[in-house]
Amino acid sequence: MNVPIRMLGIATTIFWIILVGFIASAAYSMKDLNFGVGEPQFTATSNQDLTLTLPLYIDNRGYYSLKSFNLITVFSDDEGIEISRASTFMAAIPQGENVTILHNVTLCIDSVAERANQYLFKDVNLTCAVTAGLNFAEIVPTQLATNVTFPWGAPFYNFKLGQPKLEAADLTHLAVTVPLSFENHAAFDLAGNIRTKLFDGHDTLLGESQTSINTSKYSSYNGNLEFSIPLTPAVSSTNLSGHFDVYFSTPMFEYGPMVIPYG
Repeated sequence: MNVPIRMLGIATTIFWIILVGFIASAAYSMKDLNFGVGEPQFTATSNQDLTLTLPLYIDNRGYYSLKSFNLITVFSDDEGIEISRASTFMAAIPQGENVTILHNVTLCIDSVAERANQYLFKDVNLTCAVTAGLNFAEIVPTQLATNVTFPWGAPFYNFKLGQPKLEAADLTHLAVTVPLSFENHAAFDLAGNIRTKLFDGHDTLLGESQTSINTSKYSSYNGNLEFSIPLTPAVSSTNLSGHFDVYFSTPMFEYGPMVIPYG
């Protein structure tokens, strides 16, 4: 009986030597893995969403295949409220293969703006929790989790309406010009309409104006709003005071009114 037991012990030892050697070679092989991240691309969709596409490059020059690659990203605001969650799964990345994985994240700008208008008018930082996992050589599970800061550029950064300038249009109306300016810090082009209501100091509606905008990403806008208002003793003075109600309408979001005082 001692011979079979001894042979079993030898076989077990050989098995463990082979297994340890396999794990060691797999771990050593991981140095031949190359990971890269490409430039994020932003695409506006037809249903008021913004899609962020993040290219991931994986060059598996190791000795073994990668299994069950899974990437999860969770975007949240400065209060920790989840904005968007996305995951990408790839069943296998064979040994010797160089693959590109596109990880898509959808941000609903309309719901984000409804919850916090700072995303429209202020540059802020979002927190992105990243979890990446894979199974190396089918026996070495690996997982990495980290938080990264994602800068968010406001589409209407530093939005301003200037003091109304009054000129006589005819005997019954005044032509009112209001300077309008902002900077599009967003990573997407901005197109839509800005509708503005002009009120005096007694909350009386004097007139409305609408202008179309088409501003490329990372560029500024300067223009004028034009109003025609009835000429009355209350508005004949060049020192008109009151407030604007501003409404923003784009394919990705609706927002308003934004109240801006003047005078």
